[in-house]
Amino acid sequence: MSVAPARPAKPDLPRPPAETRRRTQGRSSPFSGASRSSALCVAALLLACTDAALQPVPPAPAPQVDDKLTIRGQLCTEPADITPFPVKILFLLDQSASLQCTDSQNRRFEALNRVVAELSPLPQVFFGFVGFASWSRKQTFTRNQDAIRPFLDPAQGLGPATDYQGALASAVQLLEKDLIESGPALRARTRYVVVFVSDGAPEPRCRAGCEDDDQACGDGVDNDLDGLRDGADPDCADLDDNSLRPDNLYPVCNTDREIPEGTYADMVGRCPEYNMPRQILQRIDDLRSLEIAYSAGDVTLNTVLLSAPQAVVESVCPGAQASFGYNTEQARALLTGMAEAGGGTFRDVNLEREDDSFLDFDFTSLRAPYFVTEFGALNLNGVAGPSGSRADSDRDGIADEDETAGGTSRLLADTDGDGYGDLFERRFAQAGFDALDPEVPARRCGGQADDADGDGLLRCEEAFLGTDPGLPDTDGDRLIDGWELRIGTDATVADAEADPDFDGVINREELRGGTDPRVPDAERFRAQATRYALTDQGELPIADRASGEPALRHCYGFEVRDLRLVVGEQVMDRGRNRVLMTLFGEPLGVSGAPAAVRVGCVEAIYQGGGVKLPPDGVVDLGTVAWAGLRREFDARWTALARCRGVEPLDLDRSAVEATIEACLPPRVAVDRLLLERAELVDLLGHYANPDLTLTLPIEASDLFWPIEGFDAEAQCYRPWEVRRLLTFLGDLVTACQACPAATGDAGAGDAGVDDAAPDVAGP
Repeated sequence: MSVAPARPAKPDLPRPPAETRRRTQGRSSPFSGASRSSALCVAALLLACTDAALQPVPPAPAPQVDDKLTIRGQLCTEPADITPFPVKILFLLDQSASLQCTDSQNRRFEALNRVVAELSPLPQVFFGFVGFASWSRKQTFTRNQDAIRPFLDPAQGLGPATDYQGALASAVQLLEKDLIESGPALRARTRYVVVFVSDGAPEPRCRAGCEDDDQACGDGVDNDLDGLRDGADPDCADLDDNSLRPDNLYPVCNTDREIPEGTYADMVGRCPEYNMPRQILQRIDDLRSLEIAYSAGDVTLNTVLLSAPQAVVESVCPGAQASFGYNTEQARALLTGMAEAGGGTFRDVNLEREDDSFLDFDFTSLRAPYFVTEFGALNLNGVAGPSGSRADSDRDGIADEDETAGGTSRLLADTDGDGYGDLFERRFAQAGFDALDPEVPARRCGGQADDADGDGLLRCEEAFLGTDPGLPDTDGDRLIDGWELRIGTDATVADAEADPDFDGVINREELRGGTDPRVPDAERFRAQATRYALTDQGELPIADRASGEPALRHCYGFEVRDLRLVVGEQVMDRGRNRVLMTLFGEPLGVSGAPAAVRVGCVEAIYQGGGVKLPPDGVVDLGTVAWAGLRREFDARWTALARCRGVEPLDLDRSAVEATIEACLPPRVAVDRLLLERAELVDLLGHYANPDLTLTLPIEASDLFWPIEGFDAEAQCYRPWEVRRLLTFLGDLVTACQACPAATGDAGAGDAGVDDAAPDVAGP
């Protein structure tokens, strides 16, 4: 078999220069008429004979369209103490007979009534009581004034002994019962403040063993079986010193008899050690340990020693020292140590000198700084699709093209007007809903057409879904309930970490990235997902929106970039995109506490082909840009005030409106728009209060509002609209100068466009 020799490669022929090609264009060709047909045939034959392959021409790359938005700025969580955590105050009140002498004027009850009266109006404050002498009587935490009243009455109590240990044991029982009944979420936010009040040392104080009185120490018997008897037993020392052995007055320490129910609450066993410092401190340790055992917010113990000059005491109760065994120094040392062990404060009160504020301790709510645990953004005018975001003009969660196909309105979120949203009715059509028929379901939304928790679901919709109408995140997975309906996840099941489409991207990241958690689109997620950045700035003093007073809040620098815009069909400002940003702030170390959710809202305009407002696609809510924006407004007000011949502080909105009326035609061109004077007045009224203070918050971080009270129409920030107002106010200054009706003879030449701040790129 012979093999044909290889044909030599055909050399590439050089193309003529471009100028030559241009010169030959338009000349008569040798291949004209019939000869052209022959030439084509020859060319075809030549091509048939060559082994050069035809190469497909690649399509022209798609034009790059800039449809992205970037939002940057500062966001802050709640102030650390803005949430009214429960405060439960437990008073352990000495009600022994000696207080008739120490506090004959009942000053302690005046102080106690003052605390209760001041704190009772606060809905998060509860009161509990343990009154103690030789017994302990308890009142569990309550706000019921009838239950509290007996403990505020000086006539109640006054029994023998001063049973510290029994009182503390009763307090441990009371707190533990309350912690168990409160449940994990509530107790994690609860602060327990215990206040122990007494005028003396604990009585009786018992050493372990029965050899503890004159009879037992003189009967020649080893009563406590410690191998020692009578005088050889240290238990028998100092029997006649009532200050060291106050149990002499209350012969209970060495008794073999059963202790009556309700007295000496913690005394168990035969001749036990009782009310000794070691045991008292152990009960305080038990009290503090409840905080850890039950993950409570905080448990502290404060102590108060009530005293009066001895002469005053003796004048009321002659022989009180002998009768009651007062030992103030001993009591002071013990109560000081008790406060240290309890993490609280000791207060030494001389009732002859103190006013009635000596029971005022720190009863404020538990302070726990908040940290951001979740931050995400959602363009309400976009619906995630397999190839990108699709327009949703009415923000109901259904793409415009799907609304047309299904017969619902592109511009109405509730086409049939029955109160249920179109998305909700389409999603649950099999359950008896119809987005096109107001009679289906038979029961309209009616009086349940409110959204108390701001999660985007009406109360009637939440009732069907089984979500909590008072919680924006029912299942606690840090995805807003209404957002879960939009993306098709379950708002009653914590499924943020699930991956139902098995594309390797969990639901939480699909929502944050702007992709569909029901469609495998990992490639699109990697190429087109919205990106985020958070920078911790720590706690910063941020001016309160209402009072202007600074409050510490945990703040972060943030950036949301590559957020896709769509072209909608809104009647006003076509192409409007409303972007909601949510942050979940949760208190540090308070497990189980619900997150405080804030919502920030920004609107941008996109009309296709890269035409955007703001033109650069950047909304800057940083502190520097925000301060610059406010200065621009101040400059406009100052220029208008000069034009009108008044001081800037004397200029108000009515004067600006009068200038508009006097100096402008019925229609005014602003930013290539022809606007009615009334529209401009409305725009001014939206952003300026009557005294010309801005309705915009002082701090840009306050553009994030608590979700429960968020109103998108009133509180969404529209940078193009703010820029439009600033441009108009600059034009109004120019018009004012040439307007005798506005300026009169005063100041007409003082103000000019140069007096106003130059235009800069808006936020």
